[in-house]
Amino acid sequence: MDLAFESLSPQEAAESNTKLVITTRTEAKFLTKKEILLDTDLLENPVLSKARIFRSIMRGYQDDHLIIGIDPGNRIGISIIYLQNEIESLVVSSPKSAIDLVIVFLDGIPSKNKIVRIGDGDIGMSQYIARMIKLKFKNVVNIEIVDEYGTSLPRNTGVNRRGIRDKLSAKTIALRSGRQFIH
Repeated sequence: MDLAFESLSPQEAAESNTKLVITTRTEAKFLTKKEILLDTDLLENPVLSKARIFRSIMRGYQDDHLIIGIDPGNRIGISIIYLQNEIESLVVSSPKSAIDLVIVFLDGIPSKNKIVRIGDGDIGMSQYIARMIKLKFKNVVNIEIVDEYGTSLPRNTGVNRRGIRDKLSAKTIALRSGRQFIH
């Protein structure tokens, strides 16, 4: 998950001032007054696990936003920003895959403010994705269509191994305000 951590014995963890302990069910009984996440809970989707870890660590943080940026096109970039941290960026090859993943993230990550921002570079695909998400979540999720101008790196930069350009564009889209999608 690309997170820094420290390995401790149950006794060391109990005596430490750490905010979160990831442990087994057996060892959890030795840890009182600690935020505990069981190692078996980490077997689910890594993005959802990472969000749970961030939520535990940043409990009480005021900016409770989940923002998902989508760069539609032949390769669809997706960036997930939670509590002001990009917790994942990925590339998928179909609108259905993008919609399915976004639904998993919106369902699985607890947040009071859920925003999906979709670039307008392929307006037909943008509106299709927005409609499908709107159908599922109604007014629980705020959907915006974002002007994509200037979000992509120039094609000749050589920076597109594993869809890096698409991921960076999705992150830029996530961080830009757009116009409210109304269907």
